Amino acid sequence: MFRRAPSDPALEQVRTLTASLDVPRPWHLETFVDHVAALLGKPITLFGQPDLTAKGFPCGVVIERPDSFVVAYDAASSGYHADHIVLHEIAHLLLDHAGYVSPSSRLRTLQQLFTEVDTDVVLRVLARTDYDDVLENQAELFASLVMSETDAPRSGSVLGRAIFRR
Repeated sequence: MFRRAPSDPALEQVRTLTASLDVPRPWHLETFVDHVAALLGKPITLFGQPDLTAKGFPCGVVIERPDSFVVAYDAASSGYHADHIVLHEIAHLLLDHAGYVSPSSRLRTLQQLFTEVDTDVVLRVLARTDYDDVLENQAELFASLVMSETDAPRSGSVLGRAIFRR
């Protein structure tokens, strides 16, 4: 006999959140980010960093200040992947994930990526550290669900078409 698995609250939270948001058509990341910023009550600045991962950072990082959020992402990523990275980081904000970045990593991140930011006014730094973590899985699922609702062009490679085919 087939038994239905119990509902996963973390999964349901992401599905409910995603269903509550307006995904712009045609897809426009900045419009979506502005919508999220209005929901959060603080502006969100996107900060493309060349070769972020080559410098030893995750492909996306968020800092929160009292008056704004800054999302850094690896600008060397393709358009679709860059959007996915930004959405992953936005998921952390919408889901109010606290995250954990060690004090030394936090200082390094702020000093190297956000040189204009006063480290004393940073409320939190979020960076991907572990793909097996429930919070990371929620953020990945959110980004994937939102991107599945867009008309954003997918990769032109054979592998990309196989992975991102509708």
